Amino acid sequence: MYRLVPVLSFVLLAAALPADANKKDTDAMQGDWAGESLVRDGQALEADDAQALFRTVKGNDYTVHRFRKKAGSGTFKLDATKTPKEIDVVPDGLPKGTLIKGIYKLEDGRLTMCYGGPKQDRPKEFAAKEGTGHTLAVWVREKKK
Repeated sequence: MYRLVPVLSFVLLAAALPADANKKDTDAMQGDWAGESLVRDGQALEADDAQALFRTVKGNDYTVHRFRKKAGSGTFKLDATKTPKEIDVVPDGLPKGTLIKGIYKLEDGRLTMCYGGPKQDRPKEFAAKEGTGHTLAVWVREKKK
């Protein structure tokens, strides 16, 4: 019986790790982000256009604005245990069940996301080469005043 306690503790701790990693990254995404760059299918958006985009994350909900006009919104779910880390996005306004599969990384105040279109496979790398249909977006944490 006493030998089972350490093993059981390890199993319970290991089961909690994915939830903790997801929560940690979800918490790190909270707040306001400014667009830094955006490349879609090999075509880079002009810097002024990319920098006119703003993203707000509250819980598992996100909203994207172009200046003050809403450009999109939806929900997301993370899997921070994968390499690269995975994000599944369910955009509002698309048919129910539409899922956008992507990857993400958080480092040095930047959120980098790469994702395909609906019904596309999840990208394997942070690139949006021509012909892939992938989008690579880089967001920078907005500084609090």
